[in-house]
Amino acid sequence: MELKEILKKVVLLGDGGVGKTSMIARYVIDKFDDEYIATIGTKVSRKDLQLVFPNLIVNLRMMIWDILGQKEYSKIRSASMTGAHGLIIVGDLSRPETITSMDEFWMEEARRMVGSLPAVYVGNKLDLVSKDSPSAKLLESVGAKRGAQVLPCSAKTGDNVEEVFRSLGEMLVADLITTPHKEIEAAPSTFAEAVDYIIQDFCAQYGDLEKAMLIVQHQFSEAGVDIRKPRKETITAALKRLMRAEEVFLSETVARVNYEERKKLIDSLKK
Repeated sequence: MELKEILKKVVLLGDGGVGKTSMIARYVIDKFDDEYIATIGTKVSRKDLQLVFPNLIVNLRMMIWDILGQKEYSKIRSASMTGAHGLIIVGDLSRPETITSMDEFWMEEARRMVGSLPAVYVGNKLDLVSKDSPSAKLLESVGAKRGAQVLPCSAKTGDNVEEVFRSLGEMLVADLITTPHKEIEAAPSTFAEAVDYIIQDFCAQYGDLEKAMLIVQHQFSEAGVDIRKPRKETITAALKRLMRAEEVFLSETVARVNYEERKKLIDSLKK
């Protein structure tokens, strides 16, 4: 399993009062504030997102820029959008004029300032309208015009908020998925070589070599692995222990994928 660490800048755009700040608060710290606070200039938040694909784990760190929605402050927005990798353009489903503004003003301005970037069109405040309301249909129409993904959400209830950021995150790493991944330089032919590969793979995904090696040492010792002459039975027992360790710092899904890949490697060997 290959692991990549990626840093991307994400910018939220939209008219004042559409709920950009509340969306970020809900996503980053799972908090909603009913009181409207006009964003002064910009505010930057950080959120780490793990995306799992066949043979690839992407740890995506998103620096999320919340930019004020008053249209007069173009110079502040221009400076804030520099270096952006993706856009979340937000409208208020209870105010149709803010939906129209998403495309006619915000997307047009973004294209002039930073060019064409991956974008998600978001209709916030779904808790105030129905999914088939005129403003929701307008949002679909606006998104279809640009060929952009469209998602309704509610910062108040949390409905679909995480999906907004995850959808954009997947767009931001799409090129990694289509790029051929590196293979094991030389497939292990012995249990010792396989153990060497497994330890290296575990340490790479853990991220801290010293701590990872301590975990490996403990788990291999508990499983009875003799590094000098490892046996299939003890290695397999160690793999299960490593899986349980990875469930803590990665996820159950990733840990299971890693276990199955490593077990398949061990099962393919005879010595």
